[in-house]
Order: sequence, then structure tokens, then C-alpha cells
Amino acid sequence: MSPRRQIEEIEHIVVLMMENRSFDHMLGLLDIPGMEAISEAQHANEANHATYRQGAGAAYQGQLQPDPLHEFMDVHLQLYGGGPPIDEPPMSGFAECYRKHGGNPANVMRCFTPSQLPVLSELARKYLVCDNWFASVPGPTNPNRAFAHFGTSFGRVDSSAEWFGQGKSIYERMRDAGMDARIYYYSQSSGTFGMTFLSRDYFGWFQDFKDDVGNGSLPAYSFLEPPYSDTGPVLAADQHPDHNVLAGERFIRDVYRTLRGNDAIWSKTLFLIVYDEHGGLYDHCPPPVLPYGDAFASSDPPFGFDRLGVRVPAIVVSPWVKPGVDKRLFEHASIPATVTEQFIGPHEEKSIYPREKRAANTLLDLVTREEAQAPGEPSFDALDRLLGEEGVGGGLEAHEERPVSSLQEEHIRELLTLLRRKAPEEVAALEGKRIRTEGDAADFIERAMSILHPRAAQRRR
Repeated sequence: MSPRRQIEEIEHIVVLMMENRSFDHMLGLLDIPGMEAISEAQHANEANHATYRQGAGAAYQGQLQPDPLHEFMDVHLQLYGGGPPIDEPPMSGFAECYRKHGGNPANVMRCFTPSQLPVLSELARKYLVCDNWFASVPGPTNPNRAFAHFGTSFGRVDSSAEWFGQGKSIYERMRDAGMDARIYYYSQSSGTFGMTFLSRDYFGWFQDFKDDVGNGSLPAYSFLEPPYSDTGPVLAADQHPDHNVLAGERFIRDVYRTLRGNDAIWSKTLFLIVYDEHGGLYDHCPPPVLPYGDAFASSDPPFGFDRLGVRVPAIVVSPWVKPGVDKRLFEHASIPATVTEQFIGPHEEKSIYPREKRAANTLLDLVTREEAQAPGEPSFDALDRLLGEEGVGGGLEAHEERPVSSLQEEHIRELLTLLRRKAPEEVAALEGKRIRTEGDAADFIERAMSILHPRAAQRRR
């Protein structure tokens, strides 16, 4: 029997998964000793016989239109530049992929400076950066989030999410073990991505999360989803291109402050901030080839799940980690592996799928047994200044007339598929709706979620 690496000081694991940004793009210009960062103009891509160098110049919003492509075959071009798969991809096709899609190739090579992202940068300095965390699949949102929820994507590398009933999620496995686990999505008009098919009992809204922290009833495992849509007074905070990155900064700060607001909860919590995939944005680190695959394989396109996706930002925030950088290899299967190890039993025995069961490193290895509170409380004053500056963040407001995003289109397809199975009598009225804007999408999602999660309609936004 495998020994269990359980940490008695940790009673709560909280994961906040953001959308579609690469490590270099968000943290590459941050100067932390030992971190695999970049020097400006150190790396480049070519597109249409022009050279585009990596460097500063990323904008909060307006720069990534159209949305950079990140489906499986697009990522193949980004990694290999049109050449055959090799063990160490040259990472040479990002600019060309975006050019072919009609975007400015320079923009996928741009990075944020630390001063532009005061929350993420401050948490990275004060806590622990994992600079070797890769998406589980060289592809889009859904299969990568599936690895975070299940430890597998059931052989999918595309945007479909039809794994209803195929296997037990970490939330169901936790309940089977007598432990509580919950997904907190922001509101009914935002919805939960990829997991709506679960019983309503597995979910709460963001206000429920804040209440549960405040009154000491936070589950053992919590997975947080930001607002995905501009609607009414709410601003999309997922950071999916081309949503305002500062809105995501504000949301990350709010989650952190919520956890810090109850000392009894904070002193027993391991909080992970991570991104689902790179969203077509450049990173210079080649994803590793794995000596193992998964229990499933993709036949169209052929893929054995023996290569990870592009590197993404990951920060572990807790009084039980030492500030600095960790170099161990992580991917999204590490999330259910960590939860299993801490709350259920040795993940080599209790996990279901091979990437989680045999191979995934766990975050418990990052925990020091002596409380290692980061020196000094993080200051987010710089964010308040940015939000107050005209033309930078002061104009943060919802734009419901913005064209519907690719993420929302995926979400709507998922909800329609689920409605056809669970409430076919309701589908006709929704299938005929024309969805052109983010406001249209938010209205559709709110209606669909009220059918699928009827009790949510009684909760307050």
C-alpha cells in the first residue's frame, strides 16, 4: 500500500481557474530569483517573412481581436511552426497562426509588465510560483478543464464537453468518501463551464463562497469560476481575450481578501490560482513529452495524450508555503490528485485515471510543516490606482453589445446538449434564439441555468 502524503494543517483546498493566458504573457517579465522568465527580445517568431520579437506592450483590452486560435490543430502549428512533431517543439508558429487568423502577429508575442498586473505580481512575489505548470492538453478550454475536474478528458482534444456520466468527477469522489466539495460559479447569467450536468447540490454562487468563508462552512474542496460575461453591472473577469484583464485582477484580489477575511479558514487553506490554457499566446518553454499517455486516445485527430499543452501561470497561495519558485512538473491532473491525496487516500490507489493515478505531482509536496507566512501582507494599492486612472482602468464597465465570445459559444453549445437530455420540452424556445452579443449570451445562459439549476433562481446574485 502506498504511503499517504496527508497534511494535517490543511483542511481546505481552493482552486481559482482563469482563462486563456500563457505564463510568459502574464508573468514572464517578473523578476523573481530562480524563475524561468524572459528578457525582452530574447525570443521571436516569424510570420510572412517578418520577425516578431517577444517583449512588453500587452494591453488590458482591445489588442486581441480576433481571439487567437487555440484548438488542437492551431496549437500544433504554434508549437511546431508547420513542421512535424519533434520531442522539443521550436515554439515558432504563434505569430504565423495569428496572422492566418487575421490578427496582428506582434500582439500574441506581447507580455504584461509587473506594474500592469499588481495583484498577480504581488501574490507571485509573496507566495510560491510554479513555473513548470503546463496545460494538460495542447488544445482548448474544455479538455483542459476536464483534466482539472476528472483527471482525464475522455479522449477529447476539442471543445466538446459530452462526458456526461462517463466517469466520476473529483466532486463525486469526495462525496462518496464523506467529504464536501463544491463548484462556485459567479452567477446564473455566467453559469458553470463544463460541469452543469452535476446535481445542483454540488454548486454555489460566488456570494455563497464569500458567505461560506465568512461563517466557517467552506467545503474541503472548492473550485471557483469567475464571471464569463459582461452583463448589467457585472464585468467579465475570466481574462479570456478580449475581456478586460484588470477586471480579472480585481476578481483575484477579491477572492484572496475573502479567504484572508476569516483567520480560522485562512490558516488551514491551500489556494491555487491557475489558468486553463494559453489561449494562443506565446510562451517560450517547449511542453514536455510524457513517457505515459492516458486511458483514452484521440483518433480524430490522432493523439495519445503523451504531450502536454503550453505553459500557464500558476501561483500557490497559503501560509503553509515558502515564497519563491518551484520547478516540479505540474499539469491540471495534479489538481484532483492533490485533493484525492489530502482528503480521500493515496492518489496512486484512490484515483481513477492514469495521468492522475500514476504520474501527477501533488501540491502537498509544496507545503512546509512549519507555518511560513509570507513576509508582509500583499499590498494591492497599485490596483486601486490603476482602476482610478482615466483610460487605464477607470473606465471599467460592462459592454453587453460586444460580439459573443468563442468561450460563450462553447458554453451555449454545451447547455443546449444538456437541455436536450434533461429538459427536451424546453429546448425549442431556446434553440431559436439569435445570439449575437455578450448580453444575448448572458440572457441565454441565465435562462438555461434556471432550468438546469432551478434552485439557483432563489439565490441572490
